[in-house]
Amino acid sequence: MTENGAPIHGGFNHFRGEAIFTSTMNTCYFEDKTLVKVKGGGLNGSNYKCSNSGEFYRVMKFDRL
Repeated sequence: MTENGAPIHGGFNHFRGEAIFTSTMNTCYFEDKTLVKVKGGGLNGSNYKCSNSGEFYRVMKFDRL
């Protein structure tokens, strides 16, 4: 479990954790990164792009069971 009680799921250990989204879901804040929604999809199924570095990320939501 994370500090806020969210479950940790198997997968990509490098970028696993909690993110903060704006109400429109167009911007995501994760660690020190500001991710902006990619319209129409990005590289290899990515859906967000880092506004600072230009790297693409796949952001997924896991709900509690």
